[in-house]
Amino acid sequence: MLLYLVRHATAQDRSLGIADPMRHLVDKGIKQTQRLAEFCKKQQLEPELLLTSPLVRAEQTAALLHLQAGWPEPQQRAWLIIDTLPEVQLKALTELMLQGVSSVCCVGHEPDISALLAVLLNTEAGHFLIKKASVTALELTQQGAVLLWSLPVALL
Repeated sequence: MLLYLVRHATAQDRSLGIADPMRHLVDKGIKQTQRLAEFCKKQQLEPELLLTSPLVRAEQTAALLHLQAGWPEPQQRAWLIIDTLPEVQLKALTELMLQGVSSVCCVGHEPDISALLAVLLNTEAGHFLIKKASVTALELTQQGAVLLWSLPVALL
């Protein structure tokens, strides 16, 4: 299964006192996601499923990818919320693979994406720095995962 991991784009600052789950994308985040969507469309990246954390900033990132890259309608998954153990996420991804899903994009958060990458690639999460609105591609099999590429939005 082809797996795309997208970190949500830039959202309202935590210091504004807004409850974390309710933080919206700012203009910069919307522009980042538009660049990401444009790149995905040009590269013909078309996941079969688009899954997102239920937090607003992740939902908004996924919705923009849906609208601007032509990806499937986003579906919320509780296992993509912040602080979900990577083993829980891996179990959910394995179930999708066993169901025959060929490609999936998961829109989530840090440090969870780095933690999941570490489990998938049998290394330490400290080896990764996943920036906002970046996309990482992996090939998942029953035997493990292979990192294909990882691009921050600044390079798109």
